[in-house]
Amino acid sequence: MAAILVVDDESSARTTLALLLRHRGHLVREADGVTAATRELRDDAFDVIVTDLRMPDGVGLDVLHTAKAHCPDANVILLTAYPAWESAKEAMRLGAFDYFEKGQEPEGLFRRIDSALEEQASRRRIGLAPPATHPAPPASPEGEHRYLTVLFADMRGSTELLADLDLDEARQILDGVIERLMAATHEAGGTVNQVMGDGIMAMFGAPVARPDHAARACRAALRMQETVAAYARALHGSHRADVQIRVGINSGEVIVRSVASDLRWDYTAVGMPTHVAARMEQLATPGSIVITAETLAQIGSRVDVRPLGHVVVKGLAESVEAYEVLGPG
Repeated sequence: MAAILVVDDESSARTTLALLLRHRGHLVREADGVTAATRELRDDAFDVIVTDLRMPDGVGLDVLHTAKAHCPDANVILLTAYPAWESAKEAMRLGAFDYFEKGQEPEGLFRRIDSALEEQASRRRIGLAPPATHPAPPASPEGEHRYLTVLFADMRGSTELLADLDLDEARQILDGVIERLMAATHEAGGTVNQVMGDGIMAMFGAPVARPDHAARACRAALRMQETVAAYARALHGSHRADVQIRVGINSGEVIVRSVASDLRWDYTAVGMPTHVAARMEQLATPGSIVITAETLAQIGSRVDVRPLGHVVVKGLAESVEAYEVLGPG
């Protein structure tokens, strides 16, 4: 039996979920928005908090921040509606335990709650502190100049590839690809700046400055290819899709700005290096990684490469020297 707080401005959805959870033996409190949830969290302790993503008086991230301040041991699960799952996944990096799409069978949510309770019990047994949250950075609309590395990755030909698949089947495949791209970025210390349907844009070297940002980006790209290839092999038996990704990387000086959105802090890299990185992605063939000479100069022999010659980039007077990454050096 656990103490669970359900936060949702839709009374029917909130009441139904609360009844189902009580039927499973849990102690359940309800809140109809961020303000009510804040009062509950200040007055009582909870094991799990299940909160809607968007409400009239705030968003799920507000509940998450309040929970971490007043009830740090609790695990937070975000309820969201597609396509807001991209934002929910990013919120997990800020301390949420998991997310669940509305409209799915409730058993899926119950499994997530059970997992949250098991993780919490395991932490308590071995005396671990709750996972640290990532503080939101200060807003800087004017931005700052930063030398960093930008990475673009996408699933090549996704429209044609998924055209003959059922909508849910296609979304499941795309979700699996995006999850692996984001995981590889985070493992290498990068920041996912944008999720763009069938791909991502990521930065290495912002908001946290890292002297080895170029090497981290290449390591992330190699990891992406490795995990997506394994995912494609696993799909081969149950789906007709032949999943492959392409990755483009470039380093250079950009203007980095932090911009507050409804749920999270986004980082925007403005400048020609970002455009060149996108061009490298377009140049890459499915299953390959293409980097510029600028990035290669930062990492030297840490990767094996094959020269591709000079590439014309719209807006640049001179062509850009490109290389295909063959593997770690």
